[in-house]
Amino acid sequence: MMTTGFISSLNLWNSPRTGVSRLQSELANATREIATGRFADVGATLGGDVAGAFSLRRQSAVLASLTQSNAAATSRLAATQGALTEIRSSADTTLNELTALPADQRAKTLVDSARGRLAALAGTLNTSTNGQFVFAGTNSGAAPLTSYEGSPTSAAKTAVDKLFTDFFGFAPGSAAASTITPNQLEGFIDGPLAGLFTEVNWNRTWSGASSRTLDSQISLTETVTTSVSANAEPFRKLGMAYVIASGLGLSGLSQEAQNVATGKVMDILGQVSGSLTTMQADLGRAQSQITEANARMSKQTALLTGQIRDLENVDPAEAKSRVDAITTQMQMSYGLTAQLRSLSLINFIS
Repeated sequence: MMTTGFISSLNLWNSPRTGVSRLQSELANATREIATGRFADVGATLGGDVAGAFSLRRQSAVLASLTQSNAAATSRLAATQGALTEIRSSADTTLNELTALPADQRAKTLVDSARGRLAALAGTLNTSTNGQFVFAGTNSGAAPLTSYEGSPTSAAKTAVDKLFTDFFGFAPGSAAASTITPNQLEGFIDGPLAGLFTEVNWNRTWSGASSRTLDSQISLTETVTTSVSANAEPFRKLGMAYVIASGLGLSGLSQEAQNVATGKVMDILGQVSGSLTTMQADLGRAQSQITEANARMSKQTALLTGQIRDLENVDPAEAKSRVDAITTQMQMSYGLTAQLRSLSLINFIS
């Protein structure tokens, strides 16, 4: 039995339209793949392998984050090293100046220079980079030190003046200071004054820094210390040396008492110079570790990038061929649509 099929004109009209919509979506995907070099829909294309691709990208993101944080640590370490060099150079200069002078001329030299160097110490310990104070420890958002001299009178100067007055019965710079014996001055320096420069008292009167330094994870398996606190002993000792020189009224003391004071200052400066050198060496090792970690992570990142590329990247030539083929199909579909539109029963009625 023969049957006759009927072709709906609606189907004839809609078929090219439906096909063009699909082709437009495929063309957009193929064009995107040419532009990005990746599959337009990685999940759909890779199927079960997509979990591996995501894992590789997570590892790559972790390495990128570590590399970025290492850049910040490197900047902080460089600023710290520069500041330490400046502090050590100033201390060494002071020591060399005193060493080159006769004992009876040292006090005058100290009085003239120490006040400025004490102010410079505070300024250098307030060094900042990228909005962070490098000597503030974990409290990096606040300046570590306030200036010893200035208005209003700092807590540190108030504490030193009070200690001196309580110990001797008169203020620094008083005429009565000429009666202070060498033993009395030595007792004051080694006792009450030294106590003011312990870490606890330094934090109370001088410093707003945290004694806890910053530790940075520089690779997947390494963590190093990448900062120094203004509360470290070398800075406290250096502050004490400059206070002895500038805050006790040396010019009004007897020559013998002056010799005690300058001798203490020279001893402290010698100790501080060695401690600062050790501190810089420790930071230098941290800088080297970061450089080595960055080199390793760069190689790891390159390896991961290659593995990701093997999974996700498209063949540009194949993608271009698809674009050309889809474009041709769309042109044919547009042509068929135009022909269908020209069909009319009127053309066949005589």
